[in-house]
Amino acid sequence: MRQLSMKWTVLLLAVALLLPAASLWAEDTQKFTITGVSYTKWLWGNLRLGGSLYNYSDVPGEGYGDNGQGTELELLVAARPSKKIEVSGRMKARFNQNFWTNFGGFGGGGAGTPGSGDCTGGNCGEFDSRSAQYVKFRGLTITMTPGYRWVDTITVGSSDFGMFDPFTIGKIRYIDRDNGSGLIFQGSNKNRKLSYDLTRISLPRLWAGPDFNTGQFAAQDAAYALQLNLKPSSLVDFSLIYEYVNDIEIDATDFDIDDGRDILTRFRNDVTGLRFGIHPSSVVDVKGAIYSSSSDAVAGFSSGSFFGISGFSPVPAGQHSDEAYKLDVDVNTSSGLTLNLQYFDIGAEYVSVMAARRESDVLLTEGHDGAWGLPGPSNGAFGVFGGLGNETRIGYGGWQGNAQQVATINADNSFTDFDEAMAETVIGWKGFTVRPVYNFDNLTIQGEYTTIDYNTNWQAWGDPSRAILDSLYPNMESDAGFRSGRNAYAPFQDRDTDIFVLAFNYYASVGPGIELFGKYKKIDEQDKRMNDARFLPYVAGDCPGGAADCGNVRNEYSAGLSSADLYGNPPVITVNGVTGYQWKPFDSLADDDRDLDYNLYQLGAAWQLTPEIHATVIYEHYDVTLLDGNTAFQAYQLHEMASGEHTKDKLILKARYNIGGAEIGFNYEYNTGDFTPDFGTGFVVQYADAGTAADLYVPVDSPGFRGRFGGWNSLIKRDFDHQRFKAFLKVFF
Repeated sequence: MRQLSMKWTVLLLAVALLLPAASLWAEDTQKFTITGVSYTKWLWGNLRLGGSLYNYSDVPGEGYGDNGQGTELELLVAARPSKKIEVSGRMKARFNQNFWTNFGGFGGGGAGTPGSGDCTGGNCGEFDSRSAQYVKFRGLTITMTPGYRWVDTITVGSSDFGMFDPFTIGKIRYIDRDNGSGLIFQGSNKNRKLSYDLTRISLPRLWAGPDFNTGQFAAQDAAYALQLNLKPSSLVDFSLIYEYVNDIEIDATDFDIDDGRDILTRFRNDVTGLRFGIHPSSVVDVKGAIYSSSSDAVAGFSSGSFFGISGFSPVPAGQHSDEAYKLDVDVNTSSGLTLNLQYFDIGAEYVSVMAARRESDVLLTEGHDGAWGLPGPSNGAFGVFGGLGNETRIGYGGWQGNAQQVATINADNSFTDFDEAMAETVIGWKGFTVRPVYNFDNLTIQGEYTTIDYNTNWQAWGDPSRAILDSLYPNMESDAGFRSGRNAYAPFQDRDTDIFVLAFNYYASVGPGIELFGKYKKIDEQDKRMNDARFLPYVAGDCPGGAADCGNVRNEYSAGLSSADLYGNPPVITVNGVTGYQWKPFDSLADDDRDLDYNLYQLGAAWQLTPEIHATVIYEHYDVTLLDGNTAFQAYQLHEMASGEHTKDKLILKARYNIGGAEIGFNYEYNTGDFTPDFGTGFVVQYADAGTAADLYVPVDSPGFRGRFGGWNSLIKRDFDHQRFKAFLKVFF
């Protein structure tokens, strides 16, 4: 008995000794946890495209679609090994082509070497990562709080780098929010009036350099940034940031490896910024920002074909430096009236390759609308060429809502659906916005007036000493038609834009309550483009008319340089007994003029049907007159001409249903509209033969004309009737 008592005494003593240690251990650690999100998406549309589970992508060979079903899985892991260390990570499936019809990734027949060739509709098989339904390690973040006076936290690995701003180092798009990796040091003094953020980010090799890549040697390509934040009082605050991007390559001429290999600069980008806030009272608030950038895309490392007409690159070639300015003044009155004022001036050559590419909005204005997101009236790819691969991508309805403005030509709209916002570049914009907002009981009335001039208003790319096709600037999707969101540059521009908005929102206490809203929006935009006769391609009278051929005597704007390199003369043709030019000769400064009269009318209602169900209905009517050059201009030859009368009606039905830990969403859109072309005069109308009709999907013998590159622009009135539907199921576990 005594021995048993002794055993219990020893046991209790051991427990007593171990309990404090166990308590300390419990305080210092946290169990490893796994949570996750499943996201299932259904797409349906009467375009019947099944190339991908996204409506829009501009990535070559990876497809886009408005039909299909797929599931995406995201696993989130977290642990706290000690008080000073936190670890979190993410593993995620890639939607892209993870169709249910892939049957777990086995549905494709293969496309040769995995990762090579086109991959659409999941047809590249189980061994290609684009359709294999794999789950991928997307990011790991280690956060240390060492307790040192000079640093609060050290982050190693993945981050969205949201501590900076969209003009310098912007957040990566949501679906890739922690794809970027680097080192982050953050610290502050005890009263937090002074803090800093210091980082080194490994450059994304897929888009952070000329030609949308960082070259062959990417291992040491990086962006470095230091941000100092000073808040001496509640009345004023400052932030100073310096960013340096260094894209290097191995010197191919260095054959002596005994002392290592030399390196050369491929691309360099410096950005210095100052942000400030002045907060004198609750009535007036002032914020401003000044940025200065320099960039150098070194010759020899980039193909010249990536610049100029229909060139694609996220940065210009050569050396550039410029500034960007922004000043906001907010006035809040006791009468319910708020006045927001903004001045902005974004330089034509402002370059920040790491700036936010989408899901950021750097300006106060609504800007343009996503409903007309690409050059052609149907939002086609390159509308003058037929065959597969040239179908409309985002769809006739475009994207919903107004555009988000980003301070880079690297605007990214890939992997988006129609219910998301479109991003548009503001490089070159300068002007001001006035936005009054009045609140009275349940009614809010908001207006906007924005006027925009352009730092890119120039002739022959701003440097008449260069050939018109030898430009440092990329003309992505051109400035023709309704314009691409990522195009800032054109050979000729003399443009101004005015935007007017009047909107209301009213909450009616009827039943469970209903929110009524609507707006009228008008955009008035002119662009004379070529405004100096010395840039006309040929001498006056070079094309005499009738059945006489053009003389092809070039008009030079500088010695040996002529816009005839771009605007070739037409041949004489005879069609159905009518003889004349195949297209109008470019002999007038008015031939490329652009005039946009844009009107949007919107009405909508939203209400909470039940505690779990919220519904929204929106009707939008667009009435647009666009005169966008004639057949002499041809929208730079490659794009479907959009000059004429446009109408579009958009009916949107949305619903959200929450049940337990699941959210179900629906978005249905019905678009109807028409386009009546107006391409001017001075050319002989041609008629589609059987081959053209089959290739371009137009009726046989329908009128049109063939341009300089042989592409066809139809002259018939087009009627559109497009439907699309998106549903999703999101479950958190």
